[in-house]
Amino acid sequence: MATMPPTSIVFSAIVFMLLSTATATQANGSVSGKLNATDLIVEACKNASDYWLNITEAFCLSTLQSNNRSAEAKNLLDLVLVSIDIFKGHVTKVGVDVKKMLQNAKKGTIMMHALRFCVVDYETVLSTLNICEAIIREYQAEKGGMKSSNMPQCVDLTRDTVSECLSELADMPWAETLIKENEELRMLVDLNTNLLAPYNMQMLMLCQRRWFPQAR
Repeated sequence: MATMPPTSIVFSAIVFMLLSTATATQANGSVSGKLNATDLIVEACKNASDYWLNITEAFCLSTLQSNNRSAEAKNLLDLVLVSIDIFKGHVTKVGVDVKKMLQNAKKGTIMMHALRFCVVDYETVLSTLNICEAIIREYQAEKGGMKSSNMPQCVDLTRDTVSECLSELADMPWAETLIKENEELRMLVDLNTNLLAPYNMQMLMLCQRRWFPQAR
């Protein structure tokens, strides 16, 4: 009788482990009107801090607890929808700040052009996140034939867009505060990507190489 190669066994074990974690995380949610961390939030943040993007458990908790809806999430994807909404709120706020700066920028200057590029980038991020929310809801409802990997891949698209704005602001003394705000936006991209990591098959392959290098 044919036996399964060691690499396949290890990979199957990783898939089972990470997907089991996602299922357990979804089952541990509790409903509360307070900002106290629920079991779901704690477990989700603990898992998110373990993946390859540099997100701390403390940052994850403080972000999710900033919105009352987090405590009402019934599963991981509900929690991600709240996290994306928090991200959108931050993008909108930074976009308003940039538009105010743009009003005071002199025409034809590097400052004016950099700010205009950032305004476009923020609009692109918001449009992308709206699509991501729709993909997650369709996946939850088992409509449209969405694959699990569609969700983290969609969110990850916003990283390059935020980075484009950051590149426009690089080495500009007047943009120090704005650069910091954009770095925080990139952290929110990473948070949402890490929260969705259990649904990312590419992530499972990276975990296989990291945890079981001998199986390559």
